[in-house]
Amino acid sequence: MEPGAYERPLQSSPAGGNSSSFSRDINAATDKAASAIHDASRQIGDSAAETINQARKKAGEVYNEVNRTVNDQYNRAVDYSRQNPGTTTLIAFGVGVGVGALLLRNVSGSRGRRQRVVQPVVNALSTLAYELFG
Repeated sequence: MEPGAYERPLQSSPAGGNSSSFSRDINAATDKAASAIHDASRQIGDSAAETINQARKKAGEVYNEVNRTVNDQYNRAVDYSRQNPGTTTLIAFGVGVGVGALLLRNVSGSRGRRQRVVQPVVNALSTLAYELFG
């Protein structure tokens, strides 16, 4: 080998120029790609933030609408129960019977256990019916 061979730059590169030109081209391409990736990620982030804000706004609108509707229905039910206390009591009685029937169906075990559950429910319903109609 010649003395100082390691100090000389390479004379050829895949592009046909010298190595410093090739390095500059690679660095420029890398910088350009990094810039494009950065811009794309910023656009995606902005788009995601905008979508999230729109979703929050829509969720707030839906929440307010549901809240208003539930409050209106609750107020209507309260007004109806004040105007029709007998009917409301019968409705509550029917719901109680239905819930009692569901509980009875779900109670597992012996007949004695069912009787321990059924007897208080029947007594409570009988008392309610007597007070309502008696």
